[in-house]
Amino acid sequence: MPLIRFCFLLATLALAAAATPAGAAAGAHCSIATTPLAFGHYVPSRHAPTDFTATLTLTCTATGAEPAAVDGTISLLGSAGGRRLSDGTNQLRYQTFSDPARTLAWTDGAGAKTVSGLVAPGTPLRASFTIYGRLLARQPQAQVGHYTDRITAILNY
Repeated sequence: MPLIRFCFLLATLALAAAATPAGAAAGAHCSIATTPLAFGHYVPSRHAPTDFTATLTLTCTATGAEPAAVDGTISLLGSAGGRRLSDGTNQLRYQTFSDPARTLAWTDGAGAKTVSGLVAPGTPLRASFTIYGRLLARQPQAQVGHYTDRITAILNY
């Protein structure tokens, strides 16, 4: 994952992905790919939060000669209030949301995205979702550094 360095602070979030079959989609294989959620330059004294986005792309393919239905949800593991970017012992609080207004937290208990469709041999099902991130304002303990975190995205289908 390429990272862009900023002179004051770089905060990036790596998203890991896993697809967990729940029986409904026998005959389909799904994978999740993501772009980094790069928060970029952060100014601790600024009164407004710093917002950025990432893209999560789901691709499902048929594993046999018959079409397969895919019905499921995509969750981001972890709690909305407990997300932290770290650089050694230094930490910054942030949140993930499933809507552009950043009012619906996207966690393992809320804001899950639904996926529904038919996967036919030779015709994959693809869906893209935006992850809306917010680095909270006025975190005066922020130090210059390279802050990172890792979230797991889970597809249950």
